[in-house]
Amino acid sequence: MDAIVEHVFAEPSVPPVIAITEVGHLNSSTFLDCGMAIENTSNRPVLKIFNQHGGTVEEEDPSRKENGKKYLILRNKKTNKVSIYGTNVTYLKKPDYFKMKTFEDQTLTDKNLEFNSVFGTKKSSRVSKSRVNNAVDVSTDVFENISCSSDVLQSSFSKMNEFLIYLPLGCNRFSNKLETVYPVSTLLLDNEIDLMTDYAKEVISMLPISSENEDSLSTFFIKNLNRISHKTIQNICLLSLADGLIELLKLRSADLNYRNIEIYPNCEVINFKVLDNFVEYSVTGRDLTSKMKDKAVCHVIIIMMLINMYTFDLSWISPFLPSSSQRRLPLLMKVVGALLSKDDPTKYTMKMPLASLPAFQKLSKKSR
Repeated sequence: MDAIVEHVFAEPSVPPVIAITEVGHLNSSTFLDCGMAIENTSNRPVLKIFNQHGGTVEEEDPSRKENGKKYLILRNKKTNKVSIYGTNVTYLKKPDYFKMKTFEDQTLTDKNLEFNSVFGTKKSSRVSKSRVNNAVDVSTDVFENISCSSDVLQSSFSKMNEFLIYLPLGCNRFSNKLETVYPVSTLLLDNEIDLMTDYAKEVISMLPISSENEDSLSTFFIKNLNRISHKTIQNICLLSLADGLIELLKLRSADLNYRNIEIYPNCEVINFKVLDNFVEYSVTGRDLTSKMKDKAVCHVIIIMMLINMYTFDLSWISPFLPSSSQRRLPLLMKVVGALLSKDDPTKYTMKMPLASLPAFQKLSKKSR
């Protein structure tokens, strides 16, 4: 848009001030007052903001200077002409309430609340107000009636086994019924199975599946699908999740940080499921840690147990796992609760009630 310069004030006697603060935004409030004064000694403008107590809430930080030169351009909407003002940039410093006489008799909570209500972010204002509203007055002798020490409390609770994080959330290893130890709902929700129904029906329509379909389906998926006696929609959905976890274990952490990565392109539900539940996030991005690898293998074992009527051959998954996971298989089978079958020593089964979890031992990276 074209405009005509009406006035240029390169060095006005009292230039406009651009105030820069790093502690939040200035809340619009009726009890704030802003003023600018000329300091007698240096003859420079000083911006000050006052609250209802009369104390300074924010003032200039003389230790910080602006090197660049800035101008304020104001446009007249009617004439479309602009006026240019040379400006003075000043940095505002955070107020020190502890040196202000106004707040000497008030608590720290009052000081924080006052500051956040006058000059702070919306989030800090909400948090500060909620702390005050939810505060509970407690007598000073409230803790004197507690007779038991922390040692007694510590002995009354057993430490949570670290292996529990490898198992599906909501499983019940203390159950006496096989179907309630690892319910399907702890692996795939009903709505997730509903979303995968069309995909499962498409797989069923391809039966029997031969090795010629390896372009669209993995070898692991084809071989284990042919082993399943009950090729239901639910079992195909569960096998797809196991297949997605096998694909995840083939990747490195660096591979996971590609934008729009598709670990399991055959089914979007499985792709999101794997990324959301079997990958850790750090400052550098997605990370496939040893803990997540073990968790993925445990879920694969559980799925293979469920779709094969709680009978499972280790050779069905071992060739498809990385060497580090293969070495961990005997331990992870114990974590899941699978035992070698007496009738067939090549297969694992589940015996109720499940044996207790093995003792957790944190291994060094070298041993992994």
